[in-house]
Parts: sequence; structure tokens; C-alpha cells
Amino acid sequence: MRRVWIFRSLAVLWVAVSLVWILSLAFRDGAETRAVFAETPFLFAERQQIIQDRVIERTLEKAEGLAEGFFCQEALKTLEEIPEMYREDGRVAAARERFEKIRDGMVLYEEPVRHIFFHSLIVDTDLAFDGDYMANGYNYWMTTVLEFERILEQMYEKGFILIDIHDIEHPLVPEGRIPFVLSIDDVNYYEYMKGDGFADRLVLDENGDVKNLYLEADGTEKIGNYDVMPILDEFVKEHPDFSLRGVKGVIAETGYEGTLGYRTNDLESPTLEADRESARKVAERLKETGWQFAVHGYGHRHTPKLTLGELQADTRQWKEEVGSLVGETDVYIYPYGEEVEYPSPHLAYLQEEGFRYYCGVWTKPFVQVEEGYIRQTRCNLDGYTLATKDEVVADMIDTAYTRDPARPPLE
Repeated sequence: MRRVWIFRSLAVLWVAVSLVWILSLAFRDGAETRAVFAETPFLFAERQQIIQDRVIERTLEKAEGLAEGFFCQEALKTLEEIPEMYREDGRVAAARERFEKIRDGMVLYEEPVRHIFFHSLIVDTDLAFDGDYMANGYNYWMTTVLEFERILEQMYEKGFILIDIHDIEHPLVPEGRIPFVLSIDDVNYYEYMKGDGFADRLVLDENGDVKNLYLEADGTEKIGNYDVMPILDEFVKEHPDFSLRGVKGVIAETGYEGTLGYRTNDLESPTLEADRESARKVAERLKETGWQFAVHGYGHRHTPKLTLGELQADTRQWKEEVGSLVGETDVYIYPYGEEVEYPSPHLAYLQEEGFRYYCGVWTKPFVQVEEGYIRQTRCNLDGYTLATKDEVVADMIDTAYTRDPARPPLE
């Protein structure tokens, strides 16, 4: 019992001596030791500030990403995810003011909106320009991957911005920016292109992104950015301000050799249903990521030369075989750029079928708005234009810089 009492007394004495020693250090040496007693409230405040900073910074990063692509209302909505107790933070207030300024700073572009278009891009110039019977046609009407990348680069530097074709009547854009529409014809990867240095079809990669399947000469399969769609997707990802609210372009499909590289026209094919499902999934993903579709005629025939009955049959077949996979559209892009008469029975029929936007071909920008329809011309940025139309496209590109050195002279 006596031993227990002695040990307890020694313990109390040790605590007392230690406390006196700590107090003496605190009053003798100052702030560092005194902080021992204030450590808990200080750490709590520090942790609260860290939490607040993390919440604000994470939400601001998300909102800034939206605003870069001009999703300003969505960016402002994102700021509301910040707890109310943090919303008076100066960073939040500054972001809100900046997003509102971008949203309210859109101006009406009063000139005709440019519309440029391409066919599927040449990946391997050695195969495309190999001197066979197709080489000259490729040289005239196709664009290489290098040229397309240089076109995007120059147009971005000059202040161009992608807009929805449905906005060409009253295009509102950030001040100083130049709106344009982009389209690509015949995204069907025809049989005649096989082995000539073009992509094989559009596919979804392991992340669900739209890419191309490209077949090397030895049969090796590669998945990557080998045509307009995935290359533009990547460019907009790196330069979100090149697109107004995530808009990409218009895909003008025919149907006589399938859809997006899948032979959905072959009703006897044993893989028909699987091909249809693949095409449908790719089309859905394209639309989710800012792409739209247009009719380019089922058979890519000369529209004004068709009888009314032939036009009706052609359109009906497109809707049944292609439209059932890619969805409805109100855009009609004329094969060969050959327009019908305005007005005419052909136009009346197309209007009855729900088409409102009609696109021909001309190098100069042109938009005509009428009751019931809107016309717009498209400019082909291909080998022919690069070789012969430098002045009429100088507002967009430098043709000498753009031209692929692997391209032969036009014949």
C-alpha cells in the first residue's frame, strides 16, 4: 500500500514539474512553444481552409472547362455546386462575373457564314497517288491528313469558330470571332477506296470514343485518328474555344454502300444485324459529341436530273436504311453540289419530308433565308482548290503552306 502511494506521488510530481517546465519555456521562448497550447484550434482552421480551397478549386476547374467551350449557363450552374458558405470567396465571384461577361458578350455576325467540306482524308499518300486509275481523282477531290490538320491550325489562329448549321440565320458568336460550318461527304468508305490509303471504317475504342480502323498493307489493324471526325474531335478537345458549345460538323451520308463503313446495304449479309448495331452505336456517339447527319442522296445521283418519283424512292430508301441508324435530319446536302429549282416540285417534296437546310457548292460564302427553307453554299478544301483557288480561300488558309508536299501536280 505504501509503495502504491509513493508511485502515485512521484507521478503527480513528474506531471507538475513537466507542466512548470513547459510554461517556463512558453513565456521565455515565445511563439513556437505557446503554439503547443493553441495547436488544436489552429489546425482546425487550417484544415477548414484546405477543404474550402479544394472544393472551390475543383468546382472552378469544372466550370472553367465548360466556359472555355462557351457553355456559360452550364458553367454558372456549376458554381452553384459550391456550398453557400464558400460562395462569397473572391475566386468564385470573379469566375461568376467572367462567365456572365462571356455569355452576355455574344454579337450577331452579319456576313454570310462560311461552310467548308471534305471527303474522307488520305492517310497514306504513296498508296493514293500511286498512278493508278483513281490517283488523279484523289488528287483533285480529296484532302490529306496533313492538309486537314494545317487547315484547322490556320483557321483557329485566324479566329474562326465552329457553329451549328441551324444557327446560320442569326449567328451569335463571341466578339471578333468568325463563324463557319464544316461538313464531310460520303463517310461510307467505299469499296473503290480499299487499299488506296484511306481508313476502313469508324469504330468505338475502349474508351467509347469515335476512331477509325485503318488497315496497313500487310493487314495489320490500327485504331486511331485517320479521318475528319476523330481528328477534329481531338483538336476541339485541345482547343475548346474553336467550337461554340461543342459543335463539330455535319456528316453527309449516302447509302448505296452502307453507313459509316459498315455494309448495311447488303440485305443478304450474314453480319447485317451486327453491322447495323455497330453503325448505330457509332452514330449515337457521334451525335453525343457534337456531330450531326445529313442526307447526301441514297445513290449519290444528280438530284435535279431525277424524276420526282426517283427522288422520292431515293429519299425513302435513305430513310429506311440509313436514317433508321443515324436518326432524323432536316439537312439535305446535294450530291455534286447540284441544287434543285427554287421553287419546284422537287423542293416541295423535300420540304414535305422535313428538310429545311439545303447545301450546294460554291467557293464564296452564300446564305439565303426564305420562308420554308435556308440555302447555304459549301467550299471544297481539296486538291483542286489548293491548286487553283488561293485567292478565294485566302480569308481562311494559305494554300501554299497547306498543300501536302507529297501531292503531285494536277493533270
